Amino acid sequence: MTSHRHITTDHDEIRGWIQAHHGVPARTATTTDTAAALHIDFAAVRPGELEHISWEEWFTAFDAQGLALCYPEPHLRGGASAWFELVPRRGGIDP
Repeated sequence: MTSHRHITTDHDEIRGWIQAHHGVPARTATTTDTAAALHIDFAAVRPGELEHISWEEWFTAFDAQGLALCYPEPHLRGGASAWFELVPRRGGIDP
């Protein structure tokens, strides 16, 4: 994996990247708390552990928790790797 990473808070870019990798917005299934752990479910690989939620719910929690999406630059256009991290925002990165 490359050491060059792209970090974004842009909702349209994030939604496009997730959909290009066949993912759906999700959170830990055991809670309805807005601070519940956010996830991206790829091909329903963790049934029962994750609850699919709407994009609106996911982005509301994403912004409230001050998160950003980090992924490798070679996959900006929907490459094969679905590696990502949800990371804390740093100064200057706003939705």
